[in-house]
Amino acid sequence: MPRIDPHTDAFYQDPFPTYALLRDQAPVYEIPNQPGLFFVTTWSLVREALMDPVRFSNNMPHARRDTPPPEVAAEVEALRAQGYPYRPALGTNDPPDHSRYRKMVNRSFTVRGLAWMEPLVDEVADQIAAALPDGEVVDAMENITVPLPVWAIMRILGVDDRYRADLRRWSDSSNAALGGKLSAERWLEVERDVLEYQQVFCDILDERRANPGDDLLSQLVQAEEGETPLTNAELVWLVRELVVAGNETTIRSLADMIVRIDEMRASDPQVWDRIRDDEAFRRGLVEEGIRFSSPVMGLWRRVTCDTEFGGVAIPEGSTLFLAYGSANRDPEVFEDPDVFDPLRENVKEHLAFGHGIHVCVGAGLARIESASALRALAENVTALEVLDPGALRFGPSFGLRGMIEVPVRVHRRPA
Repeated sequence: MPRIDPHTDAFYQDPFPTYALLRDQAPVYEIPNQPGLFFVTTWSLVREALMDPVRFSNNMPHARRDTPPPEVAAEVEALRAQGYPYRPALGTNDPPDHSRYRKMVNRSFTVRGLAWMEPLVDEVADQIAAALPDGEVVDAMENITVPLPVWAIMRILGVDDRYRADLRRWSDSSNAALGGKLSAERWLEVERDVLEYQQVFCDILDERRANPGDDLLSQLVQAEEGETPLTNAELVWLVRELVVAGNETTIRSLADMIVRIDEMRASDPQVWDRIRDDEAFRRGLVEEGIRFSSPVMGLWRRVTCDTEFGGVAIPEGSTLFLAYGSANRDPEVFEDPDVFDPLRENVKEHLAFGHGIHVCVGAGLARIESASALRALAENVTALEVLDPGALRFGPSFGLRGMIEVPVRVHRRPA
């Protein structure tokens, strides 16, 4: 086995050959330069860990985020002292606290709850697709995949459109240290952004308590009989998770879908017609796109006791990185896993949204966003021609994987 370092650029750009090696030779592998951090890479072991929240806790492990460099540590702490201290919500919590948050959020993400969100998403998708300029080169991320989920989650939350650019910036900063390493300057930017987000949303939450509306924030500030209402100190962290979950996965997976569709166009020139006319094919594209790209490449778990897992002795206090991106390419589950196949019969067995009690609460919304985007695009374009596929680059994180930009030439449908 070669020494594996997940913080190299080569790993950021293409981790899949390394993951294949690990699945075959060391499915539970301790990272050499980070003792106590184990990568778990097979579908069966990732799923087993997700189904065992007692042995493998979701409480925030130390390896989840880098720590600020010493030269800015005092400034970081001073900025944090001006806001609310970190409170685990859904993504970094265990029962019983997790159950309380989950119950309140689940009320809004039922089938009925998603039904009122879908028209909002469709409206945003239609607006974005209609604005694409014929014959011009645009960045598909800046013009399509970023604004769609950001604008949609703003409409769902009930946040004023003037915060569009801010919401994306706040979301980026929330994830900046997730599986990546930041410069001292970037650390200070991140902490300033998080503080600004808290200040703005506390004002919005206070306004919703006084004047509730038909939006998600109004639902979250209210409690049902017998429940204790969530405070701003809790809600700023819960809402932050909803904002991040509401855009980060769709931004990344939809960008990857656009690239894969353009690859398909070489053998199927009418692929965008098929996307427009065949809803089942469109939904298959979405599901396979999520499996194939696995934008959340994995999440972390803290080991609560000395245990053996996958034939490896793991001490209490260690951290597992459950590599969804590897599990979703496991040939034991998916035939020809490195092939993009929208007709894959067992595609929904992927673990891109997690599994068990911590399965992503926004999975349904993410699917709606991607399907709506593909429909709106297909009604407006005959092709989004990726200019230089070999030059596409991924950002510096092994936890969240997504392209930095995707230049495409727009071919609009004739009027």
